[in-house]
This record gives sequence, C-alpha cells and structure tokens, in this order.
Amino acid sequence: MLDISFVNIICTILNLLILYFVFKKFLFARVDEIIRQRQAEVDSATDAADKATDEARRTKKEYEEKISLADEEKEQILSDIKKQGYDEYDRIVNDAHRKGEQIITEARHNAKVEAERSKEVYAAELKSMVIEAATKIAATRHSSAEDSELYDKFIREAGALTDDH
Repeated sequence: MLDISFVNIICTILNLLILYFVFKKFLFARVDEIIRQRQAEVDSATDAADKATDEARRTKKEYEEKISLADEEKEQILSDIKKQGYDEYDRIVNDAHRKGEQIITEARHNAKVEAERSKEVYAAELKSMVIEAATKIAATRHSSAEDSELYDKFIREAGALTDDH
C-alpha cells in the first residue's frame, strides 16, 4: 500500500523550493530581462510609429493646404486669362469696326469721285453733241419743221447716251 512519509514530503517540498529559487535566480531573471527588453523595443517602435503617423498627418494637412492654394491660384490664373481673352476679343472687334468704317468711307469717297468723273465724261460728250448739232444747224438753213426734227433727233441720241451710262 501506500505509505505516507513526512520526511519524503518535506524533502520533496524542500527540493521544489530549491529548484524554484535556482530557476528564479538563473532562468527567470534572464527571461524577465529579455521580456523587459522586448517590451522596451515594442514601446520605442510604437512611439516611432506614433511620431511617423503624426508627421504623416501634418504632411497630409500641408499637402491639402497647398492643393487648396493651388486651386485658388489656378482659378485666379483662369480668371486673368479669360479677362485677357475678352479684352483681346474687344480690341480685335473694335479694330475690325474701325477698318470696316474706314473701308466704307473710302468706298463712298471713291464712288463720289467715280460719279464726278462719269458726270464730267457725260457732260463732255453732251457738250460735243450740242456743238455738233449747233454746227449742223448753223451750217444749213432749215425750216422750223426741219429744226424740230433735228431737235427730236438730238434728244433721241442724248437719251441713247444716257441709257448707256
């Protein structure tokens, strides 16, 4: 059967206590030291990650501010370019109006000059016809019926000349 011996129990307890203190002194102290080092590394890595996250947030905020400023600057540049475009458009249209008015003025002047020239040519032709008719009438003696006929002929020729012009 089973005998319980107090000496055996005390020796076993003493052996366990001795083993516990030896392990605690030599093994657990080293394990605790390694655990503390690992914990310090994890803490420093966590601190570094937190700092990197904060830096990333600051950088993101700066980037968003720069983007906002760039958008405002872009809008300003576009506004300036549109204004310059409208100004250039107005300048071109005004120049075209001035040139058009100048061309119309020159055309009217040229038309007046041409009309004067045509009148002068017509007047010269009419004058030569009148002189020719007067010379024919003066060179011959006619009756009033013949003079009337010559006058009608002159009117017809003058009308034909007028129709040509």
